[in-house]
Amino acid sequence: MFIFTAKVNRKKILLGAAAVVALVLTAGVGVRLAGDVAAISIWDTDTEAAAGSGEQAEETVSTLALTNEERIAYLQACGWEVDANSCVMQEVIIPSDFDETYQSYAELQARQGFDLEKLKGKRVKQITYTVTNYPEEGEVIAELLVYRGNIVAGDICSMKTDGGFTRGLMDHPERDQTQTDETADSTNTAKGEDSK
Repeated sequence: MFIFTAKVNRKKILLGAAAVVALVLTAGVGVRLAGDVAAISIWDTDTEAAAGSGEQAEETVSTLALTNEERIAYLQACGWEVDANSCVMQEVIIPSDFDETYQSYAELQARQGFDLEKLKGKRVKQITYTVTNYPEEGEVIAELLVYRGNIVAGDICSMKTDGGFTRGLMDHPERDQTQTDETADSTNTAKGEDSK
């Protein structure tokens, strides 16, 4: 039989225990940050892929939305001016099962490069601002959904009870009219060339 004896200093035991706790906490924070960075990378990759497809703006815009300034900058990059003081924030849960209305909303988001399917059942922040540069009369708001500090969905919608609308963040009425005018011009030019 062997007997081991050791002289133990209480101070060294406490310092050792504190070091172990600090190491565990640091590792936990590191894992949490890694998860957030991975989530941001996923959304940035999705945004870049959509931007590369020509359906989005020509330059990639950061979807980071931790501060009011970052969210307003994102909306400005999409072409919208908003009242910073009109910010309203609340938590909502993305439904686990999409009904017909929410499925249409998810399809609108997919056209913008966002994937709400990945967020079914997740709690997100819904942040709204009053849009100040919408060309028509009436109250129009910009709505952003934010998950882990990143924009995961957004839209521009009218608060009218009759004749209201919901459109994508990049769907500007002026652009729609410009495209309609350009199409009409090219059609008229082609008709004029055919008649010569």
